[in-house]
Amino acid sequence: MMSSPRARLIGRKTSGALVAALALGCGEGTSPPAPANVTVSPDIVIIDSIGGTVQFIADVRDARSAAISGASVTWSVSNPVVATIDANTGLATAITLGGTTVTARVAAVSDEATLEVFVPSATVFVAGETYFGRRQYIEYLAGDLPVIVSAPHGGNLEPAEISARTSGVTTRDLNTQELARAFASALFDRTGRRAHIIINRLHRNRLDANREIVEAAQGDVFGEWAWAEYHGFIEAAKQSVDEQYGSGLYIDLHGHGHDIQRLELGYLLAASDLELPDNLLDDPDLVNRSSIRALAAAVGFVELVRGATSLGGLLAQEGFPTVPSPAQPDPGGAPYFTGGYSTARHGSRDGGSISGVQIEANLIGVRDSASARAAFADALAGTLEAFMAMHFQVNLALHPSTAIFRR
Repeated sequence: MMSSPRARLIGRKTSGALVAALALGCGEGTSPPAPANVTVSPDIVIIDSIGGTVQFIADVRDARSAAISGASVTWSVSNPVVATIDANTGLATAITLGGTTVTARVAAVSDEATLEVFVPSATVFVAGETYFGRRQYIEYLAGDLPVIVSAPHGGNLEPAEISARTSGVTTRDLNTQELARAFASALFDRTGRRAHIIINRLHRNRLDANREIVEAAQGDVFGEWAWAEYHGFIEAAKQSVDEQYGSGLYIDLHGHGHDIQRLELGYLLAASDLELPDNLLDDPDLVNRSSIRALAAAVGFVELVRGATSLGGLLAQEGFPTVPSPAQPDPGGAPYFTGGYSTARHGSRDGGSISGVQIEANLIGVRDSASARAAFADALAGTLEAFMAMHFQVNLALHPSTAIFRR
């Protein structure tokens, strides 16, 4: 079930409590120190429900940066239609969608914060419809098949409201969101039904949706919100697949820049694991830490990873060199992506019925032109038809659709 973050209480500033203790002299005639600075916290906050509240606090300091005890703070908002605030306590209440500025004033000094009320518009998803998160940074094309595809690194939006990430990888995967859309079209053309597609439209220098939230958004409130929407949409899709089919396949779609032009399939297995002979690869410990743990309970693990009917084996038969596969059972010492945060979270390593794989698509002949993307998308759609029929016992073209689901 998709869930949005509640009111964000961590902003970009660091603030103390509303009233900080200050030891003052007790001599007669001592005047209270004059406020020289006030800092409001949180400085940016989103409330996701009408009637929801958030408590603002103010840290008041004198000219020596010492906290002032008992300072009288007056609170106000620039747009009371969106939210109201208790002038004495700083408790804000959401009234309607929109944004407003919160001001804390102490004598002649003041500080401001940004408050936004945003309520997700959809709680029921209809297959074939498209849904967006806040500011359309995250896109969800709802489906009715047991196939979920996410594209975390293909976005190009660089909104000024989201701070640029200063660490980690910040380059985007060229044409992967376009590849995801081409795949969705190809699968629909073949089956008349739709995969679930989730796309991060933000550039990777604003959000890395394939990382845990700290590295992904690096403390930016709006980036954190988009991250939660992205993974919330995937969770909603997983719930739909589980309810309709009982199991399914999650694909996290990426693009790599390695020299060898081949597809890399990541099941959370290291290159050294794939170098093992079949009898040692078929180890319960490796099975249990793979992203296809649930599917492997019913199908031979080695066959799923690199057999003739594995994804790699079927894609290779379509003319797309792939590792692992029968022809390339391991990376052979070359760079190789094993699968990341999303594959671990949304695959079945830690439980659940949805097995997962990270597909790293090479550029030449796969992502570099519209015709290449269309050809690969059709090959992947055909591969999944065969794979789902063999290993999930689901005919994608014939399975009855349940078109409406709730989060």
